[in-house]
Amino acid sequence: MGRRIGIWGLVNYRKHPTAENYHVFSFNTEDEQALMEEELKANNVWFESSSEEIKGGKIYLIGIEKRDFKKAMNANYVVSAKYRNPMIKNKFLRYTLVILTASLVTLGIIGYVKNMQKLNEKTEQLEQE
Repeated sequence: MGRRIGIWGLVNYRKHPTAENYHVFSFNTEDEQALMEEELKANNVWFESSSEEIKGGKIYLIGIEKRDFKKAMNANYVVSAKYRNPMIKNKFLRYTLVILTASLVTLGIIGYVKNMQKLNEKTEQLEQE
């Protein structure tokens, strides 16, 4: 996915700095930009593309009109899905985390069920007195 821009760097798009009717998407590689262009052409969305040199290398930009933003976002999701990286790259750590989480949830459910049985027993005992 593209270089993160925006207020906190959570997205790879922003409003155009000088033209309010445009949004700008940024990408790290030419392949990402090419896929975005293909998706935009498939959805009949007009766009402009360019690239800029920055300190970290080169950034690829695509500008679209504000009225086509929803279509462009769908195209951006396709690009994001193809080029995303896993949050935890090490497979062992990733599966360990999944197993640990599932174990904790299971223990929590077992504890809840056992405490409900004890609560029902106490309730019945109090009702009999």
